[in-house]
Amino acid sequence: MAVLIEELRLSDLSRGRPVTFRKIDLTPTWNQVGPFVLEMPANERNWELIQLDGNGDLIPVGLTVNWNGVYEVPLLAEDWSFKRALTDGRIEETLTLTGSDFLSLLANRIAYPDPTKAWTAQTTGSVTYTDAAETVIKTLVSANVVTAGDTSRRVPLLTVAPDQKRGSTVTYKVTTPQPEASSDTENVTVAASLMDMVRAVDAQSRIGVEITLGAGELIFDCYEPRDLSEKAVFSAELGNLPEASLTVSPPTANAILVQSKVSGSTFSQATGALATNPWRRIEQFLDQSSTDTATDVNLATGQAVAAGAGKVGITVTVVDLPRLRFGADGDGVQGYRVGDIVTLDIRDGVTYTDVISKVQLVADATGDTYTETVTPTIGTAGDESTDQTINSKLSAQLRRVEKALRGSI
Repeated sequence: MAVLIEELRLSDLSRGRPVTFRKIDLTPTWNQVGPFVLEMPANERNWELIQLDGNGDLIPVGLTVNWNGVYEVPLLAEDWSFKRALTDGRIEETLTLTGSDFLSLLANRIAYPDPTKAWTAQTTGSVTYTDAAETVIKTLVSANVVTAGDTSRRVPLLTVAPDQKRGSTVTYKVTTPQPEASSDTENVTVAASLMDMVRAVDAQSRIGVEITLGAGELIFDCYEPRDLSEKAVFSAELGNLPEASLTVSPPTANAILVQSKVSGSTFSQATGALATNPWRRIEQFLDQSSTDTATDVNLATGQAVAAGAGKVGITVTVVDLPRLRFGADGDGVQGYRVGDIVTLDIRDGVTYTDVISKVQLVADATGDTYTETVTPTIGTAGDESTDQTINSKLSAQLRRVEKALRGSI
């Protein structure tokens, strides 16, 4: 098999001609939008992909990438560039498309309190959803993207797979959205986008989402992580964990001093790790003096505690082996995918088990030799700094690894 890229006609989601490429770099990511960069020779057939609107902007281009028959994903290109360069005495012209997988549709939609109405008809208030994790996610996605009252919010040919009620019971609250709002308080979340909503539900019950290509339709679905911690092991001894490092940073604020208008608690305090140690206490003032709602104050306080907490990070380099590699299972091969739970054997007696948060796939024909590389990331996807809930959970888990490492010396 080989890496195959084809045009995807957005009008009816039918497959078009194969696309000649020099390099494709895509990164499917756990419950986040997966970016890609596609470099192509600027030949006549590839120029046909570049269609511009009246403002000179690229009309979105649909593509599909089939990675050696073990993984296929539809992509949406929204930006382009052209380069002409003299290389080794010859002129080379290159077209580059950039974009992401179709989870960008969720990142581009706010969860409305009342999806049956346009934004101008929304009223102040909130709606609470309590059900299985999959049910809550699919209900909100369907209401905001498939059957939305404002028809301009609907995505043509997108369907939601039948609900299987996977995951445990969760509670999710939609209010009039606030930019970059998030919650560190269990079961109370204000989301800016449907992608934020998915991550908030995932924090209560582990579940992933994906958009795949069906017969003339895009299919949104949920899936639960597979526990491969006993089958998919990365270690130096096996040859698939050449490097692993653990870094620890101190807190930047662990004693949050709050002033608000909440009756009976005008001056309040919230503390994090090490706040009782006089050598490690770091105070920070949080001004909530314009707020008399306890829920809002608690939300802001929780975010401040999480933001100021000391961080523990793990960085690993892992590689595929013939019997353990990215993609589908088969012929004695244990395949893994984004969201699967695997094990890192960091040191004798010290292991770390977490999800595969992203996998970078690169097929490169720009050099003398065609190469394909697969680089999975285990644990943090690398940009969790904007999500304090993920930061707190990851730090707590890695603290246990830190203690185990100290104990093994």
